[in-house]
Amino acid sequence: MQPLHLADSHNGTAAKPPRPRTRKSSRLTPAASSPRVDYLRTYATAGVALMAVLSALLNAYANGQHATIAWAGWAMGLAVPAIVLTLGKVAGLLWKRRHRRQAYLTGGTGAGLLFLSVWHCATSIALLTGSPLLLALPMAVAIDCGLVCCEVAALVE
Repeated sequence: MQPLHLADSHNGTAAKPPRPRTRKSSRLTPAASSPRVDYLRTYATAGVALMAVLSALLNAYANGQHATIAWAGWAMGLAVPAIVLTLGKVAGLLWKRRHRRQAYLTGGTGAGLLFLSVWHCATSIALLTGSPLLLALPMAVAIDCGLVCCEVAALVE
């Protein structure tokens, strides 16, 4: 014989025990929640600005050290990050339009200037901090190559 609370009074068969009450979750479903804010463009743009300023100043300092006309050396150094970024953007646009040879040439030119900029930044960091050139080189790579990486990230949508 079954316990009384499990038996159905009408036909004598066992009834299912009642389900415990559960509270509905107050969390919203992903579709109903507000769109998530993506800060990639913000940080990438800030990175471009910061590293462009650092690279420009370090290149200007290195160029000004040996220039016969100091202001011209500084001006050339200040322009280097803008030239690197412009060449990178033009190479990307050429690639997108399927002008592969011109894209490789433009990108290669930008990469050559980027490597020169890394060297100038490294020598400036070594001069300013008194550290050996070998220890200044990773910082210079981080600044100049980080500039290009942040530029690429800012363009990604």
